[in-house]
Amino acid sequence: MALAVENKYCKPRGGKHFIWRKCCNWHWMLTHSGRSGLEGEPGSRPQNMRDIWLNPTRTSNWDSDPSSGNPLRGEQLDLLLSLIADHYTPGSTILDVGSGSGLVEEQLFQRLPEASVVGIDYSPAMIAMAMKRLAGREKQFVTVQHDLCNVQGAKLPESDYRVAFSVQTIHNLPTESQRKVMSWVYKVLTKPGFFFFLDRIAVPGADSFSCYQSVWKRQERVYSSSIDEGRSLPEHQQYLDEQGDSPLTLQENLKIIADAGFQASALDVRGNRALIACVKTIAAG
Repeated sequence: MALAVENKYCKPRGGKHFIWRKCCNWHWMLTHSGRSGLEGEPGSRPQNMRDIWLNPTRTSNWDSDPSSGNPLRGEQLDLLLSLIADHYTPGSTILDVGSGSGLVEEQLFQRLPEASVVGIDYSPAMIAMAMKRLAGREKQFVTVQHDLCNVQGAKLPESDYRVAFSVQTIHNLPTESQRKVMSWVYKVLTKPGFFFFLDRIAVPGADSFSCYQSVWKRQERVYSSSIDEGRSLPEHQQYLDEQGDSPLTLQENLKIIADAGFQASALDVRGNRALIACVKTIAAG
């Protein structure tokens, strides 16, 4: 799906100009004026992120079966949506870090029909699918097109962000970028604020790999699914490298979350998938 881009300047903020880019007749996307479609230096592509998510065929195939190789996705996503609904404040805005094709928003709006969501994503192919999926929600869903490897430069619409979430996104980033994303989300959220983080986590070492294999075998049996994470840790790591993935261990994730200022709670951890609640407390400095 080609993006028909129309520019519309909005009011300056902090001495800078912004553009609402009109993609189709019903969806507006906020970008910084004078920038290329992908945020960063003019004409540049996102650095340190795999081109696979810029490929419309690849993204479409993923979108048609997002639970492939991860049979827990539906169950953990249901829990994440419950957390969002329980902590949502009417009139506030929900932030989705890595909004992708809008799959989560589609389910979120079923639970919170009046919610407003701002999504940030760098892939035009994913954003195009989200626009199509969420047609008619243009007043409730806005996409900010930006490279998460340079998230500090992202310009969000001014709003009251009390809840944020991220689903299977942050592990795609280099380690230092993951740290910066956590710190950025912490700064964006009001107090109290909640960041619900569902993502892949790393196997901590070769001696632990057999434990994860046992979990995957059980998941295959219980969910009648196929999970191919490799027969050894080197094979597993090769798979991650091919996908451009850089997951952190549970302990590493909890540390960078705490370093950002959040109070962290691992709510649901099964195998190499974890749902973590990151709370910006009222007492936070």
